[in-house]
Amino acid sequence: MFAQRKINPYLFQVFSVYQTSNKAVYIVLVIGILLGALAGFTISYTTLSNKIQFLQNEVNTLARNQLALEKIASVPVEPVETASYQGMSNLSTLYQKTVSSVVEIEAIQQQVIQGIFGFQVEQVPVLGSGFVVEYNKSFYIITNYHVVENATSVAVKFYDGRSYPAKIVGEDRFSDLAVLSVNAQGENIKPLPLANSSQLQVGDTVVAIGNPFGLSNTFTVGVVSALNRILDDPVAAPYSIAGVIQITTPINPGNSGGPLLDLAGQVVGVTTAIIANSQGLGFAIPSNVVARELPYLVATGRYDLHPYFGFSVVTMNYYIARAMNTSVTYGVLVQQVLPNSPAAKAGLKGGSYQAQILGEPVWLGGDIILAVNGTPVQGTSDLLSYLQLNVLPGETVVFTIYRVNETVEIPLIAGYLPEENH
Repeated sequence: MFAQRKINPYLFQVFSVYQTSNKAVYIVLVIGILLGALAGFTISYTTLSNKIQFLQNEVNTLARNQLALEKIASVPVEPVETASYQGMSNLSTLYQKTVSSVVEIEAIQQQVIQGIFGFQVEQVPVLGSGFVVEYNKSFYIITNYHVVENATSVAVKFYDGRSYPAKIVGEDRFSDLAVLSVNAQGENIKPLPLANSSQLQVGDTVVAIGNPFGLSNTFTVGVVSALNRILDDPVAAPYSIAGVIQITTPINPGNSGGPLLDLAGQVVGVTTAIIANSQGLGFAIPSNVVARELPYLVATGRYDLHPYFGFSVVTMNYYIARAMNTSVTYGVLVQQVLPNSPAAKAGLKGGSYQAQILGEPVWLGGDIILAVNGTPVQGTSDLLSYLQLNVLPGETVVFTIYRVNETVEIPLIAGYLPEENH
């Protein structure tokens, strides 16, 4: 119809002027009008047909989507489906399944505090979290070392509200772990299983249950945001805690020592620290560390199998490589090697001169570690996490290093952490 409205008035005027003089023109014009009408009809028909086909496709798509939704609704929802409404319902089930295994820990610590009359020892209340595990047919409470450090009194409150005095069975400040025992019996003692934390992947959903700011049995959800982080916690000074799980799961003071759980209700870590004024940055000690140390902490009260190497390192980058006039921009640069340490005995070389790199002092000229036992090393986190999670004292570690324009391998026997640091 659009073509007719544009063409017909003009053609009508032409027809009126010439109708008596040229019958042939009249016939031509009539044929033109008919052809125009036919063209307009064809265009309209094609457009309408396309619209009908489009609507039919939409109907078919909606029908397929409806069928898919019916199929999804007929399948039992697994706990891992946390992104959907049904998955959130399973989180509620997970909470009900595990919350009774989580405890609140109230400790009285001796802390040296500077007052108006100088330094003095005070009794300070500390609040934390913990969870029940079973070992050798007995029940124990796992928590953080810093929750019960220098404690003169420790009490544990269970989910049902009952409180008991607790005894510190074992402690390891280098992993920020502690094991407690309580003289409690009954249905309120429900252990949690320990998962294999080495199977965690970035993006896995994890949940935490604890007592942030004294708000008992708080449940929070997040994901694993990184693995094998290094935690420079004063509790382990002068060493770092390596192999740490980084999470977005919200934790706060009072969560320390509580469980980090996977969607099967298994412990994958022990929530331990946050970075002040950060958002979505929390950390947890891997459950594999708990499983490795628990027998020793129960039997001897301590864990003495931390490996010792006796060197300090810094992650390589472009600016360090440029200052050293080398093309190697990855791996870790050995800074210093302590005398008589395993690293010194193996012949590892530290830096020989110092320079300011990005505002920080760096010892240059030392060995660059590229791999350990064949596993590539990109930075300090990779190296220290591998060593702490996979190596025991007395075991031989092979470092692949870059030194003076050549790559060599250096075997090193791991030592024991010096006694004076325990």
